[in-house]
Amino acid sequence: MLLPAGVRASGEWIDDTLSERVAEKNLGARTPLAGQFPRQRVELIRDRDPDATVNELFYRRGWTDGLPIVPPTLARVEEALAWSTLPGHAVLGEVAPLGGLATVEKLAANAVMAGCRPEHLPVVIAAVEAVLDPSFNLRGVQTTDENVAPLLLVNGPVARALDINAGCGALGPGWRANAAIGRALRLVMNNIGGGWPGAVSFAGLGQPGRYTLCLAERAQDSPWPALHVELGYLAEQSTVTALRAETVVNVTGGLHELASAMGSAASLFAMLHEGKVAVIVAPFVARKLGREGWSKDDVKRHLHRRGRLAAEIWRRSWLRAAVRETEWPAWVTEAARETGEIPAVRDPADITVVVAGADLAVPQLAYFPSWGHPPCRVTREIAMPPGWAERLAGGGEGEPPTQMPR
Repeated sequence: MLLPAGVRASGEWIDDTLSERVAEKNLGARTPLAGQFPRQRVELIRDRDPDATVNELFYRRGWTDGLPIVPPTLARVEEALAWSTLPGHAVLGEVAPLGGLATVEKLAANAVMAGCRPEHLPVVIAAVEAVLDPSFNLRGVQTTDENVAPLLLVNGPVARALDINAGCGALGPGWRANAAIGRALRLVMNNIGGGWPGAVSFAGLGQPGRYTLCLAERAQDSPWPALHVELGYLAEQSTVTALRAETVVNVTGGLHELASAMGSAASLFAMLHEGKVAVIVAPFVARKLGREGWSKDDVKRHLHRRGRLAAEIWRRSWLRAAVRETEWPAWVTEAARETGEIPAVRDPADITVVVAGADLAVPQLAYFPSWGHPPCRVTREIAMPPGWAERLAGGGEGEPPTQMPR
């Protein structure tokens, strides 16, 4: 098995630090084998049922998210690496907070564990590149006591080719690509960055999105430019956009109901940190708005104007009591004083609008409030290998390009 744990540039394994944290915080009952493994690239495991043995061993070492994993055999990792445009030894950066090196090989191992197919690896690489951008503040995401999780929005031809769901059930469950790609990022954060719950990560309650939070945009059913085109990419390019999402607020209705969710206490951290939030607009709602002449910018302006929190609720909030008024952004205190209402974000451009979900007459929308600073919306292009479309098509033979994990 290729070991998924992080190694620093100094050659130290991050698990040596994690095992100390586990002992300090009395977490040994959950990870009794923390730090107990051979300090080498590959570990040989012989057993009558190696898959079950690896699952139990990796769980006790702290290398899983609690769910079963696919053992990262050399054959599986090499199969995934065949889909990367980078060599296995290439380093994308250090994964905060413990600074394990994000080598492409380590990413492939964690992607295999998450259940990714080999062709998913380029999306995982782009997602890791996005969260390693300093503006994403991965150290804060990993160590805060808030429940923030990376939100991954996938656009372009690759999203359709890899069957990343943008339609019914886009936020899960039921779609392998959505579940596995988002989960792979979480395992990278856990195993290479050291974001172990209770030891390094202090998210007080957690949230389901911390397992996986990944979807595609249903651009073909949108009256507006796709997100990556809006951000300056070509339609034929494929991208991953990463935002920080404190939670997912489901909203049934239209812009009025969506604005109501935004103008609630759920937006307090977005206000404090001047964050960038995201909303999902159902295809039914988007098409209706498009027919009425609404642009995407019109939607953002409307939500900014209508999605406002009463200043009195802000003044009585726990967060306002915990953070002095002088530490809040000037636009927040000015709005509270001058109009008695505070917008969820500083500017309409801080609202990311995407179209996704089932094409139902009962519109289902979602709001992703933000957490953390600086304001963040990071996009990276997905680099697929030459001839990737033909490989996915099986060279015209009708056969899948790769087999399911052996």
